[in-house]
Amino acid sequence: MSKRRVLAISPNLDQLRRIVANLERAGAEVDAVRSLDAIQSEIIPHRYVFMDVEEGDTRAVERLVPMLRQKSHAAVVTPKAALGELTDYLKDHRVNHVIVGEELDRGVFVTAQKLLTGDIFGIEKYLPEGTPVHYVRLRDFEGRGKALDTVLAYAEEAKMRRQVRSAIGSVCEELLMNALYDAPVDENGNQIFAEVDPHDRTKSRSPRPVSIRYAATESQFAVAVRDRFGRLAKNTILAYIDKCLRSPVQIDRKTYGAGLGLYLVANAAASYLVNVAYGIATEVVCTFDRGAKAPLRLVGVFVHPGQAEMLREGPTPETAAGRPDDDDDAVQLETGGQ
Repeated sequence: MSKRRVLAISPNLDQLRRIVANLERAGAEVDAVRSLDAIQSEIIPHRYVFMDVEEGDTRAVERLVPMLRQKSHAAVVTPKAALGELTDYLKDHRVNHVIVGEELDRGVFVTAQKLLTGDIFGIEKYLPEGTPVHYVRLRDFEGRGKALDTVLAYAEEAKMRRQVRSAIGSVCEELLMNALYDAPVDENGNQIFAEVDPHDRTKSRSPRPVSIRYAATESQFAVAVRDRFGRLAKNTILAYIDKCLRSPVQIDRKTYGAGLGLYLVANAAASYLVNVAYGIATEVVCTFDRGAKAPLRLVGVFVHPGQAEMLREGPTPETAAGRPDDDDDAVQLETGGQ
């Protein structure tokens, strides 16, 4: 079975046609079926699977998972999904993408293109061709402040609404702090700033530069923050968001650390994409609508080919339990935006 052969599944014929068209546009050879029952083998031979499910139908994904090869990549397409449903869809290590509602065409096309080519980095993939992309490089807290001012000034110049600019600022602040002070690790994989008080970290320089790219279009604003360490794992993202979603008590930064950062980003952005090359770089791409705030509708975690095992298990609230309170904030920086 060719690695470029993709399986599309949808009970809705119109939806199936749209999915197939976008997969073919991305360069795939597509097999299409209306349901899992139409598949003759116990294990789906395709490496890439795009499955359309009804709103909230996590059972369909649960049926799919046992049929996937261990190295498969599955994407869920659904008309609507709350944040809790998104995390439920993504629990298995082979299901790394959810495409919601109006995002179907662009989401399926870009996701497939990145999976098929292995070219996973770059904010440009989520922008119309020719969109100007701006760039700032930084290494310390002062640089972070200047970068935030620059991005927000550009957002205002691009006539983004105040509410949208506020969301952009919050997300950029989280991602930049994470990339500067949590992503850095030594040659043994230990956090360089783990034992440094969070307030004292701001006096230190990151050992490797951090970059932020940003752009505006007629319909959205996009940002991408990149570190040079590449350690953020999907299970970390899901574990902390899930903890924030299901907590019976009020969320606070001291208790939740990184989880709060991840949760805030997921609630503020329309798209949340994580691209990771282990030991090299993590890039977090977020987009924001110009209009009214809409729920998160495009989620993806892309790992450089051949590196999935190295990024299978990252830190979670449970593994971080028992640390001193100040270190809880350190965990927040670590998991929020490498």
